[in-house]
Amino acid sequence: MTIHFNVPYLTGRELEYLERVIGNRAFAGNGPFTKEVAAWLEQRYGVPRVLLTHSCTAALEMAALLLDLGPDDEVIIPSYTFPSTAAAFLRVRARSVFCEIDPETMMIDPADAARRVTAATRAIVPVHYGGIACDMDAIMSLAKEHGLTVVEDAAQGLEASLNGRWLGTIAPLGCLSFHETKNLHAGLAGALFLNDPSFAERAEAIWERGTDRQKALKGLIDKYTWVEVGSSFYPSELQAGFLLAQLESIDRNLAERRALYEAYRQGLTPMAEANRLHLPRLDPGRQLNYHACYVIFNSAADCDDVREHLRSQDIWAYIGYVPLHSSPVGRRLGYKPDDLPITEEYAQRVLRLPFHNELSRDDVRRVCEAIKEYFEGRS
Repeated sequence: MTIHFNVPYLTGRELEYLERVIGNRAFAGNGPFTKEVAAWLEQRYGVPRVLLTHSCTAALEMAALLLDLGPDDEVIIPSYTFPSTAAAFLRVRARSVFCEIDPETMMIDPADAARRVTAATRAIVPVHYGGIACDMDAIMSLAKEHGLTVVEDAAQGLEASLNGRWLGTIAPLGCLSFHETKNLHAGLAGALFLNDPSFAERAEAIWERGTDRQKALKGLIDKYTWVEVGSSFYPSELQAGFLLAQLESIDRNLAERRALYEAYRQGLTPMAEANRLHLPRLDPGRQLNYHACYVIFNSAADCDDVREHLRSQDIWAYIGYVPLHSSPVGRRLGYKPDDLPITEEYAQRVLRLPFHNELSRDDVRRVCEAIKEYFEGRS
């Protein structure tokens, strides 16, 4: 039987909420469900203002517009991330400055980021990978020292925390994803957390296609007009209704994923202790959201061979990201693979294992046994 890499989560109430959207006869977005979801997120995570977006990419693009970045500005970004993290800032023509990762976490190396700060640096974008917090204390300290704005890419971070603070709420701006590969989803959606309220007025205008329509809806002005360079950033009410059904099931979702993650750690730990593979380092103060289970092998060859061995048993696992600096776009930006040797080396060693709420403990045992079988076959 196939063990799929991902199966989108369903609560059983999505259809009920979609029927309510149809009954409301409000579909285009920023209607009752959009407002309800934003209020739900604001209350649970203590965010002054949340704007629901059609994707995390859109939230990142809004952040780039809010910071008024342009060709003379640099943004520091880990090379090991999804392309949207960098593309959002390239679209406003800012320069992406890629930095190294800590190979034990696969997340931004603050020391390397610090070495890349110049007079042109305006922002830094740490990425929380796999539902685990990166070193935000070091990043926020670096930003304060150099007067930089931090934008958290918390696409995988919903419900994870660092020292009691939710991921996405630590920096002035936080970007989250509700893509169907995430713990909770709307097929495709995202959110921008405006943790610094001073961004709120401009953010609303950018979100509303660059207009001050929100002021008109609140009765503050008689008619709205074009006031910012914005875009159509919010999702439809169909996405928002679907997402509300998901959010209301967040505690059950997390409990199910925790049990599966713990089963994976139990099955993989003996191989980690035998130095056949490595599990991500979990530093104190980090509460996981159990978004992913990934392992780091001793070599790219081991990683690829294990992936093929799993595939032969109808188990679907995937490598992590291809580093952005050595991608075709990264090369066009002037980067070479050996510019970031640690990222280039370790990106080839990461394997993401099947992880979703429909997995059973027996499925997890089967995956772990298949990996163990590979190493025993080499002995």
